[in-house]
Amino acid sequence: MQNMEQNDDAVNSKFYVGSYGEQGEATVHLCEINTSTGEIKKLQAFRGVAQASYLSLNEEKTKLYAVQETAETAGEPGGSAVSLELDTNGQLVSVTSQSLTHGDHPCYIYFWEEQQVAIVANYSGGNVAVLPVDSKGYLMPASAIVKNGDTGTKVNEERQQGAYAHSIIPIPDTTFVAVADLGMDAIIIYQLDGATKQLSRHSVCSLHAGAGPRHIVFHPQLAVAYVINELDSTVSVLQVNKEQGTVTVVQTISALPEGFNAYNDAADIHITKDGRFLYSSNRGHNSIAAFAVDAETGQLTAVQHVPSGGELPRNFAIVPGEKYVLVANMKSGLIVVFTRDEVTGLLTKTDNNLEITSPVCIRF
Repeated sequence: MQNMEQNDDAVNSKFYVGSYGEQGEATVHLCEINTSTGEIKKLQAFRGVAQASYLSLNEEKTKLYAVQETAETAGEPGGSAVSLELDTNGQLVSVTSQSLTHGDHPCYIYFWEEQQVAIVANYSGGNVAVLPVDSKGYLMPASAIVKNGDTGTKVNEERQQGAYAHSIIPIPDTTFVAVADLGMDAIIIYQLDGATKQLSRHSVCSLHAGAGPRHIVFHPQLAVAYVINELDSTVSVLQVNKEQGTVTVVQTISALPEGFNAYNDAADIHITKDGRFLYSSNRGHNSIAAFAVDAETGQLTAVQHVPSGGELPRNFAIVPGEKYVLVANMKSGLIVVFTRDEVTGLLTKTDNNLEITSPVCIRF
């Protein structure tokens, strides 16, 4: 029996799915993929978190943090973030803390282990918040709330009238955080004071007009970052100076195949651990774009656009071991499993999938 359990642990990888829905609906799900066969299944559906559109795990996998992407919380303006207790099997036990994010529609949360804070981007609020975490992993009241700007670039009249903070993530091995602001066409760099948990504005990198930066990922070896631009479906490659806390655009490449001119909103972006391949998702074209990464410069060459297996692929994830990629097709309510060729980087759709209503975030 012990050998069987060890074997199960070796081939099964658990993950969490956040989805849209009201507090009384199941919006956080514990799932599992067999990393030998690619089979995928749901283990638990958890209620009590409204509009759980983004998730973050601590390193010990004892706490899951989620945003509640709402415009108000119990009569208070703005959304909130919650912590959820996990048992030794990864099961969701309960909501253990909640903290206001002081901005409408928080859409991104990152638990920063080294600093013991959760950092949150409030999309409609156009601001970012720092939520300290206590020794039990519970969220405390915000220590910092910073507005990105008072106005957007207005290139896209519907989406860029003001600041719209879409993500916030630390620059690795620094005390800087990078914020992608869709409305301002900018990456705004803040520095966190580890003692006071305050943010100070440090530098700004302006992207091309109408880009609409959404998510950022950092190369695991090179001083390079990649930004998926939602509004014009491009990827911007950034040179990163960790010492100075600055980023500079060095390349912009389309995330769509040549000749496609219909509606599309780009969404998510991830890179492999070896830094050789980058992937992004397209909502409208309904595809995953694959790029080969230059080993010296980090610049990109498109190698594939594969159908996502559903409608509006928002978030996706590279499965640990990197043999598989999971794609969350929000409108279809379907998570689809793809195999990944580690030599070519190409993805191939499998027959394995899982039905979950409005899946929008996958976290291992």
